[in-house]
Amino acid sequence: MASILPLAKKVLALPFPKRFIWTPYYWLVSRRYRSYLGKRLGPYFQPVQDAPTPPKDLVVQVGAVSQAQLDQMFRPGNGFPDRYRALGKITILKWLQTLEGHGFNLRTMGAVLEFGCGTGRLLQHFRNIDGIRAVGTDLNPVMVAWCQENLPDCAFHRNELEPPLAFAEADSFDLVYAYSVFTHIPVELQTPWLLEMKRILKPGGFLVCTVAGWWLERQLVGEEDREKLKKEGFVQYSSQDSHASLSTQEEGSHWDIYQTRREVIRVFGAHFQLRDYLPDAQDILILQKARPS
Repeated sequence: MASILPLAKKVLALPFPKRFIWTPYYWLVSRRYRSYLGKRLGPYFQPVQDAPTPPKDLVVQVGAVSQAQLDQMFRPGNGFPDRYRALGKITILKWLQTLEGHGFNLRTMGAVLEFGCGTGRLLQHFRNIDGIRAVGTDLNPVMVAWCQENLPDCAFHRNELEPPLAFAEADSFDLVYAYSVFTHIPVELQTPWLLEMKRILKPGGFLVCTVAGWWLERQLVGEEDREKLKKEGFVQYSSQDSHASLSTQEEGSHWDIYQTRREVIRVFGAHFQLRDYLPDAQDILILQKARPS
């Protein structure tokens, strides 16, 4: 992975319209996704049209590391709609394939929750499953309103900064996931939120979430804070800090959180069975709620 990223950055920096990359990539990813779900679900795989892509003023709040990155994504001819859909779809495909290796059965999944749904970039790809209950929740009311308007076949709720969620019933979701959410939850609130995820998951259910791992750390943690990170196990940047990501500076979130691998294992492993820890642009945790003994 470390050797691929510099090459990918060089290719994407070349002066040609990126739609010539993203459009065929989106087509290939869509084909793989249809094939994967079709083989596992048969007639219960029901293709639906992808949702609209969100405007720049929403994307800046949920998916922008820097102004340069944001401007590059939205430059005319750079194929932002295909990029947005392709990366969302390939993320879900990779997660489902990984979960399958840990015993997750897509055919028996009845309910899925995206915690910190943003613009529904990931959740929309579960609408292909007949009869599924697809739910999103987010702190930002603007995101919730956009999703309710553009993804009417899913349910959306607003959550507060602290738990609980709007779901009184425990043990109700087969899968909960949180992409780039715990990367913005202060360390003192991570355990309460993990306990809330545990409450709403069915026994044996899975939580997939990301943390700011080695790649983001090297991109955004200041040199003077790396020793602090190693010593204390975490570093937090507020929206006022110059090292904060653009999305956090724009107050799409309020903090950027960086934790060492050891600290992540300690905090998340205290409440779930840690089934896998996958290095990526954001490290991916595969967590499972224990079944009653």
